[in-house]
Formats: sequence, C-alpha cells, structure tokens
Amino acid sequence: MAREVSEAVKITKSAASYLHKKGKINLVIEYPEYRTNCECAFVQVPEVLAKKPKVEENYIKAEIEGINVFLSRQVSLPTDSDVVIDLDSFLGIKNLSLSGFKSED
Repeated sequence: MAREVSEAVKITKSAASYLHKKGKINLVIEYPEYRTNCECAFVQVPEVLAKKPKVEENYIKAEIEGINVFLSRQVSLPTDSDVVIDLDSFLGIKNLSLSGFKSED
C-alpha cells in the first residue's frame, strides 16, 4: 500500500523556519527537467525546489509544517524510510536538501 505524502515526508524545524522567514510556502519534489529530457543513463534522484508547480494536476499536494509540498506523480516515495527536507549551509549560502531516496540500477 502506498504511503501518504504527509506521512512519508518530514521537514526539519530549521528548514521550516527558514521557509517561513523567506515567505516560501510551496515546495516541489520532482526529477530535474534537464535530466529527464536526454537519452543518457543517469541515477534518478529527485530534488526539492521552493516554488509552486506550473501544472498542479501533475502533483500530489500535502500540507506539512504549514508548507504546501507538491510531489510529482513521477516520483515514488520509499516504502522503508522517510523523506527528509533539511536546510544546509555552506559559506553562508543556504540550500534545501532532500534525503531518504535510494538510487537503484
């Protein structure tokens, strides 16, 4: 049985605080377009972006920590682990990171 997005996706307190402070209330979890439009082999690992999708019908929407999370219908959630959205910082530059997906051949 497939897991609900709101049960499988977790947003850390630091990521939620950062998003609320920046006024970003929408997140998209999807495969990057530049990787899906080529005829090469690649590891399909989704990424998280602070934006609203252009076509909402192609996504499953859930509200987590006051943030709208849009999961692409092309992305399958792992059955044995949670997907965690966290905030990383390197030299003062803050990025959202996504963990919990496994790359499989």
